[in-house]
Amino acid sequence: MLIVRVFILFFANLMITGWAWSQSRISSNAEYNNIHLTNPSFEDIARASVPPRGWIDCGFPTESAPDVQPSGAWEVYRPAHHGRTYLGMVTRENDTWESVGQRLVRPLLKGQCYNFSIYLCSSSEYWSAVVPDSMKRSELTNDVRLPEKNFNQAIKLRIWGGDGYCDKKELLAESSTVSNTFWQKYSWKIHPNEMDITHIVFEAYFKTPTLFPYNGNILLDHASPFVLVSCDEEEPLILPPSVSFMQPIEKINARTNQVRVKAQVRNVNSKSQIRFEVNERVMDVFDYNYDSQIFSTLLYLKEGKNNLKIFVENEVGEAQDETSVYIIEKGSTPEPSEDVVAEAEEPEAPAPEPTYTIMPKLGDKNLKAGEIIRVDRLYFEADSANLGHDGASDQVLNEIYSFLEKNPDVKIEVGGHTSGGSRNHPINARFSDELSRARAKTVATYLVEKGIDSDRIQFKGYGPRKPIATNETYEGRKKNQRVEIKILTTNG
Repeated sequence: MLIVRVFILFFANLMITGWAWSQSRISSNAEYNNIHLTNPSFEDIARASVPPRGWIDCGFPTESAPDVQPSGAWEVYRPAHHGRTYLGMVTRENDTWESVGQRLVRPLLKGQCYNFSIYLCSSSEYWSAVVPDSMKRSELTNDVRLPEKNFNQAIKLRIWGGDGYCDKKELLAESSTVSNTFWQKYSWKIHPNEMDITHIVFEAYFKTPTLFPYNGNILLDHASPFVLVSCDEEEPLILPPSVSFMQPIEKINARTNQVRVKAQVRNVNSKSQIRFEVNERVMDVFDYNYDSQIFSTLLYLKEGKNNLKIFVENEVGEAQDETSVYIIEKGSTPEPSEDVVAEAEEPEAPAPEPTYTIMPKLGDKNLKAGEIIRVDRLYFEADSANLGHDGASDQVLNEIYSFLEKNPDVKIEVGGHTSGGSRNHPINARFSDELSRARAKTVATYLVEKGIDSDRIQFKGYGPRKPIATNETYEGRKKNQRVEIKILTTNG
């Protein structure tokens, strides 16, 4: 019996140990998908021309290294988005630029996909001494006072991968030109195609194309881990948040100076992304209706001027609004300031029945899920996802908007396509994929910003993989370079 009892205890202990090991393995495998950078928030002593700990200078040997900001050097004082410090890098009119790099704790694997994000902005002040073209560096002495220039032009961030320090074998991601002077989150799906990436480089670079190099700056903070994801995963459309107080402020109880405050808050999915202040005091008690996107709360206000502020943020940006409410005397009706008073609006006339002159198929009452409609008269700048500035694309985009507004149950996919290569016109496959996706996103963003719920719109870039004509002729390539909408669900 003793032997049997010992055996049972041993077996039970083995089972428990095995279960615990399996659970820890699951947890560690999930964590293994996250490849963390060393010092991703660039924390260090704020100082000029010294890269932050964990990062090495990958710039030009004859030029200064990037800076840990805000050091006050170069007149940079912007607060960090995360922690105390961040990285500052510049491009120069002498055709040089700054970059930093590090070795990854584990490689990014060829053929896999990873989500990655980082906060970027530009400083309006970035003054630095420059060596005149007429002077050699060997002529510099301590008593020579060099002229200063403001490196305040907008530039971009490039992310390179390789298999050695400062190695740039594969361009993994590239931001748009960063002109925002507030912190904004930039996100990519990283997809190494050529090799396993063991080393990473962050590089400041000029807006492209550009005829002449120029003096610019970019600030970096709070980089995320590289998180392994499915390469087939559809990318959600995330727009920057917006917020505005709804006027006039509603009086609830004149005796106690109680009012109801409402605000329109868009593109947030958690109350933790909203901060509300009354007279610089944070108020944690409020309601947020995710369907109507309305923030509301009841307040008891003090006599005199009351300052109300609301701040919102999401993965790609921040927004804020403020207003004032005046209480003249105890028990009086709260009187908002002039900017709070709203005139009564005339009731809107019923919207006319939409007409679809460019895309008549949208008026078909028998549209079915799966149908694909080409978007004609849609004009982008050459090799760009930016719509032409003459407004020539607005009519067709507004037809799609009218169709979606009239049919609230319809969901669509916006698909971008590029022409394929031919014997005389080779293409860059990666650029084609990114361009088609970016153009599809531009159309989706246009519709959402006009008021269509982002849950009703998907976007995807197909590159040159779905041609509808030959790529051996100009006319065929022109047909293949297109944007289409696919009906995913219908009113029926």
